[in-house]
Amino acid sequence: MSEQAIVFGNYDNLVGILNRPRRPAGPDFAVILLTPGMVHNAGPFRLHVQLARALAEGGLASLRFDLSGIGESLAVGASGSSLERAADEVSQAVDWLKQAHGIQRVALCGLCSGADDAIFSALQDRRVVGVFAIDGCGYRTPRYYRQRLISHYLPKLLNPKKWRSVVSRWWRGPEQRPGALQLGTDVREFPERATAERQLGSLLDRGVQLHFHYTGGIGEYYNYAEQFSDMFPTLVNRSGLTTSFQPASDHVALLCEHRRELVDLACLTLRGMAQDLASPEATMLPMLPSSGWTVEPTICAH
Repeated sequence: MSEQAIVFGNYDNLVGILNRPRRPAGPDFAVILLTPGMVHNAGPFRLHVQLARALAEGGLASLRFDLSGIGESLAVGASGSSLERAADEVSQAVDWLKQAHGIQRVALCGLCSGADDAIFSALQDRRVVGVFAIDGCGYRTPRYYRQRLISHYLPKLLNPKKWRSVVSRWWRGPEQRPGALQLGTDVREFPERATAERQLGSLLDRGVQLHFHYTGGIGEYYNYAEQFSDMFPTLVNRSGLTTSFQPASDHVALLCEHRRELVDLACLTLRGMAQDLASPEATMLPMLPSSGWTVEPTICAH
């Protein structure tokens, strides 16, 4: 395995790391790892570093790079929305892979906003033949709310410590918080559910292989294994589409064991994409030992 720092792009402003295996599994395929939010190309807790090296051990080349204005990549020539910028820079990355190494087909792997960028980029560039999306788009369903009530709110209602805390706060009056930093959440804008379903369907029609992996860290919009089927009923049983659910893991796979399980699953999936993109058997993923999460080899009605 070799690791090479590279500078590329229309303005020579994008910086990344190319990982190449000693024995490539295929000469015309590579994985591009997309950064989540403002995290640089190493990924949260070096997730992308571990994944790139594991892919290389399995014979797959990969490129992880900083989008413009993030990490070491200069904010030069960036315009349009963040999704449009990412899609344009992914296209520049594929251009470089083709020019430097003859690679013309890629799979995209991204976490959080990186998953959103991966789907949007796949819609724009036909050289994208696969996507591994981690905590990608999600939409609440009737069963989601029932699950949320049972697993999240009911334990709090039955916990005496929670009630004592509520009474204590009420007795003390409004809590004074510092005004310099307000509490909040990351801002992500998903398309309308029908639009997302149509977009994913168009990618499957094109032969793009999709895997959506969800963790327990996004309980605000996804909380059970079969939710993907409920969100997108027209995609049920579509060839080339798989999902998995890792409820014990947080959003960024903080614990080593969860990160290792995620890396193992991603490698299995991406190697399957590389081996035979057109074969339905490529999407049949074995269960990893002691995983603690659920894999659906194909999207099935429940």
